[in-house]
Amino acid sequence: MGSFREFIRQQDFVEFVQNVVNQPQQPQTPKPKVWSAKKDQVIQFWKNLRPNTPIYLVPMAEKPDGGTKSYGEDGIRISGSWNFISSILSRLKELLNYESPNTKLRLIFRGVDKTKMARSDRESYVFYLNLEKRGTGKAGRPQKPKKGLL
Repeated sequence: MGSFREFIRQQDFVEFVQNVVNQPQQPQTPKPKVWSAKKDQVIQFWKNLRPNTPIYLVPMAEKPDGGTKSYGEDGIRISGSWNFISSILSRLKELLNYESPNTKLRLIFRGVDKTKMARSDRESYVFYLNLEKRGTGKAGRPQKPKKGLL
């Protein structure tokens, strides 16, 4: 077998590289702009909502590897002072009903890093809520292999 230098010098390889480099690039089509409502549209929509409309919360979709990803899924993010977050949560107690034998609430409540805040003179927090399908088996134990896979 020849050296790497000899391999590179082969005419077929050189022609291949030249063809790849000299191929005209396809013009990229611009991505469509993501929909966004104007403030007056949001206020009108909000005003038209019926009070006490039931909350419809769908569990996050599972990824092929078995995990979940919350971006774009039903969920809530509330940030600000402890008093603000607790006042909003007091009006959302209906969401506690989603903790069930089939689903579980994924809840995160933590402090915010002051170095990343515009105002470092206050304590700020962030609260996240998403819904997940409840797994099978006991927590901390590996799942049994499905029949027919082994």
